[in-house]
Amino acid sequence: MNDIKKIIDRILTGPEYPEKEYVPGRHTYADVYGMAAGLLEQFSSKEMAGEPVCICTEDRGIIAATLLASLVGGPVYILPYSLSPQVIQETREVMKFRYAVADSTVELPEGVPGVRPERGTWMSRRSDGARDINSNFFQLFTGGSTGKPKVWQKTPMNLFAEAAYQAERYSYAATDLVAATVPPYHIYGLLYSVMAPFLASASVLAGMYVFPHEIVSVLGSNPVTILVSMPVHYRVLNGAGINAPHLRLAFSSTGPLDPGDALAFYRKTGVGPEEGYGSTETGGVACRSTATGRDLLEPFEFLEWKINHDRLCVKSPFISPDVPVDEHGFFMTGDRVALVGKNRFTLLGREDGVVKVGGKRVDLNDVQDKIKRIAEIRDAFLFSMQGRKGRGADIVAVIEADLDEIEVRQILSRVLEQYAQPRRIRIVNKMPSTSAGKYDHEAIMKLFDAEKD
Repeated sequence: MNDIKKIIDRILTGPEYPEKEYVPGRHTYADVYGMAAGLLEQFSSKEMAGEPVCICTEDRGIIAATLLASLVGGPVYILPYSLSPQVIQETREVMKFRYAVADSTVELPEGVPGVRPERGTWMSRRSDGARDINSNFFQLFTGGSTGKPKVWQKTPMNLFAEAAYQAERYSYAATDLVAATVPPYHIYGLLYSVMAPFLASASVLAGMYVFPHEIVSVLGSNPVTILVSMPVHYRVLNGAGINAPHLRLAFSSTGPLDPGDALAFYRKTGVGPEEGYGSTETGGVACRSTATGRDLLEPFEFLEWKINHDRLCVKSPFISPDVPVDEHGFFMTGDRVALVGKNRFTLLGREDGVVKVGGKRVDLNDVQDKIKRIAEIRDAFLFSMQGRKGRGADIVAVIEADLDEIEVRQILSRVLEQYAQPRRIRIVNKMPSTSAGKYDHEAIMKLFDAEKD
């Protein structure tokens, strides 16, 4: 793995190709460095010392500028897991930020001014003049199903070293053009569609393409060489007429990629999607490519890992300093795994009831407790089933109530985020239970046996 200080020295010297477009039609590399310099000036007052600033934009050029500005001593920036007004307000309640770097497309909380970076003059620097590589400089939020979002501190070592590793591993180059269907405020989108292209002097398209016709169009009408996408979008592309003559790499993350969708994409493009496994708090952990015969998860070379009572434990330079580790530096994840051969593993499921839905993590125990507190509902049992439309999982609920399904869904829509709402629901007069008074899992599963999605 590259020496992080050498990487930072190279970054802080200034752009290698100033007039090259980082975001075509919007920002050159000189523009990004100029915006970083402007942010340093805009947030340089003494009253801002130590205050975080929230990032409320999907503009990858502006996000890259905030990374540079924080790296050389600007404020610590917060990146929410969504740019919805509700999530930004929750983030403000947790972090007490007073300012946001924003554009006109995002609704900000009352009293929070949106600052758009002004163009300044970048002064060449070295790593010895930058923030300590192990200090907090960026904060990422992961979505919870209830309550406040969870914040994870990230250091320059965490983010820049990982982005450099991935850029080197997959040979990102200045000739590459990246298209993304995943937002840049997701850790995967941040690393693969903002930071890795930036470190390689590559270009990344401004849009976020989510509908089938948009994805097909952008691949066919632009010389896109790298696609950064997610399982739900590979699913909608299954059967679509894709013409991507320049494509050489395709990534997938945020949840398990259906092997059939991966194979269909491979047959259309000749490119097997590289499926990443990891989390915001751990960074990247492993990869696989089922379409090209690599069915098992292969840990990245820098990673130390072991299995403890079926739980995956990892030691990595990319782990957030907020993560609890043992005396040897290992973090026990919530994933159950099985060793296959000497250095591969397969996932068996979650230990802690957390599932991913559309790339967002949902704690089923929290959702279940919240549903049980609804006056019209007597009892609720939640679990997850493998999604059959490109999702990591579907949330499934058995509800004991004197209501019909439409009424239940209307109530749940008022108390749960959309992604945390159960996709499949069964209403019962009495919750199936064993003679010991526990939930009868076998009987509950039978309620869904005949269901067809």
